[in-house]
Amino acid sequence: MAVHDNEKKNRVARDFRRVLIVLVIIFIAILGRQEYKIHQIQKETEATQKRVEELQKVQADLEAERKRLYDPKYIEKLAREDHNYVKKDEVPIFIVKDKETQQAETSGENKKEEKKNSEKDNEKR
Repeated sequence: MAVHDNEKKNRVARDFRRVLIVLVIIFIAILGRQEYKIHQIQKETEATQKRVEELQKVQADLEAERKRLYDPKYIEKLAREDHNYVKKDEVPIFIVKDKETQQAETSGENKKEEKKNSEKDNEKR
C-alpha cells in the first residue's frame, strides 16, 4: 500500500507541475502580448505627438501670416509680387526668357512631375 500511495503522490505532483508549467506559459504569453500592445501604443503616441508639434508650428506660421495681412505694406508687396500690380504712373517691366531657357525649364519640370508620379505609384504598390 505504501508503494501505491507513493506512486499516487508522485503522479499528483507530476500532474501539478505540468499544470503549473502550462499556466506559467499562458501567463508569459498573455504578458508578452500586453507588452507588445503597450509598445505599439507608445509608438503611436510618439508619432501623434510629433504630428501635433508640426501642426502647432504650421498654426504659428499661419497666425503670423494672418497678422501680417493687416499690414498695408505687406499686402502691397504681395500684390506686386504675385499679381503684377503697379502703382499709378509706374511702368511695369517684364523679363521674358528666351525660348531655349523656357524649354529647358519646362522639360525639367516635366521630369520632376514624372518622377513624383512614379514614386506615388511605387508607394501604392
